[in-house]
Amino acid sequence: MPPWKNVVSATTAALAGLLLLAGITSATGLALFALPFAATAGIVALAPAAPFAQPRSIVLGHVSATALALFITSVAGPSVWTAAVAAALSTAPMMLLKAPHPPAGATAALVGLTAPEPLYLLNPVILASAVVIAGGVVLGKLLPGHSYPASWR
Repeated sequence: MPPWKNVVSATTAALAGLLLLAGITSATGLALFALPFAATAGIVALAPAAPFAQPRSIVLGHVSATALALFITSVAGPSVWTAAVAAALSTAPMMLLKAPHPPAGATAALVGLTAPEPLYLLNPVILASAVVIAGGVVLGKLLPGHSYPASWR
C-alpha cells in the first residue's frame, strides 16, 4: 500500500485538475470536460513522471489522434465502427511521433462517434490539453512530492 501522503497528493492533484476542467467548462461553455481529458488529468495526477503523462505526449497524442479521426470520420461517417477504427489507428501516429498517450485513443473514438467540426482540434483538444498541462505544472510546484513535468521532450 502506498504511503498516505502519496495517496493524498495524487488525489488532490486529480481533484484539482478535474475541477479546473469542470470550472472552465461551466464558466465558458467550452467543452473541456470530455472524458478523454478527464483521463489525461488523472494520468498527470497519478503518474506524473510516466512518459505518457508528459506535455509532449499529451499534446501530440491528442492532436494526432484527433486529426486522424477527423479524416476517417469525414470519409466513413460517424458510427461505432468508425470510432473503433479511429481509436485503433490513432496508435500509429502516436508511436511514430514517440508521443504515447492512451486517452488520445478515446479522443479518436469520441470523434468517430460524434463527427465534430474540424475546429474540435482547437476546442477542446488543444485547449483542454493546455489546461491539464498548466494545472499539472502549477500543482507540481504546490504539492510536496508531486513533481510535474518530468520532461518537456
